[in-house]
Amino acid sequence: MEAKIDIERIRKGDHVAFKTFFECFYPKLMALACRFVDEQVAKDLVQEVFASYWEQKKMIQPDNIQSFLFKWLQNSCLNHIKHQMVVDEYESRVRIAEARIAFLGETSDANEVLKSVINQDLRDIIELSVNKLPPKCAQAFRLAYFHDISHKEIAEIMGISSRTVEGHIRQALIFLREDLKGLFMLIFMLCNIN
Repeated sequence: MEAKIDIERIRKGDHVAFKTFFECFYPKLMALACRFVDEQVAKDLVQEVFASYWEQKKMIQPDNIQSFLFKWLQNSCLNHIKHQMVVDEYESRVRIAEARIAFLGETSDANEVLKSVINQDLRDIIELSVNKLPPKCAQAFRLAYFHDISHKEIAEIMGISSRTVEGHIRQALIFLREDLKGLFMLIFMLCNIN
């Protein structure tokens, strides 16, 4: 049947020749595609190969048209599979993220107690580290982060300039980042458990 295929007529835009070409290769290409993907996807991919071939018919001059079409379709199938794997991985990550959000967003007493215990434990650990700071530095940090007081108000309370308050808080943050880096790593690992 392949002898009836007139590639030159197809290259010139002959629809009858292309119909013969299509009827010859469609079953073969479908059989190949169905080895990789389900039937509906196979139909779509085979149609895409034929449509692309028609659009590029003047530029394509393979030595063996069947091998060329098979290779083209095989690449299309593999690209589809790779894309589907990315989509599936993304959907899996979204489901995990939604489950985490749902867990954290639950308002059950057990979850509230757990959150309260974790928050208190974290605050106790941070407080131990804050106690290592110089007294004025620790005081400025506590007022800013534990009591949510502005730098200007802290300056008035402590009888120092706002600039000095900023310096104390900057010094505290630098120290705490270093002193608590193991805690931050633990929190990061807990948040990223799959």
